Amino acid sequence: MAIDGTKILMGGISIILGLVLLPVLGAFVYDSKTIIDATNSSNNTADTNVTGVSGLPALIDLVLYGFTFGLVGLGIGLIYIGFKGAKK
Repeated sequence: MAIDGTKILMGGISIILGLVLLPVLGAFVYDSKTIIDATNSSNNTADTNVTGVSGLPALIDLVLYGFTFGLVGLGIGLIYIGFKGAKK
């Protein structure tokens, strides 16, 4: 059987997309949990709208980082399946 190029290509795109989104979503997580002071960056405080809800900061972490690492895992799986077709 031949190598399934579409799965390998989709896997590569998924990995790249996950790795590009990781720092973007990391900045979003930081910005969603803190109120940034415009005059002095050392005076950043916790955003009580987010931290006041029990478990919401952890849920934000789990959902967003789970999404990006899920994309990377999906890409690795697709590449594996694409190359596995050539073994027969």
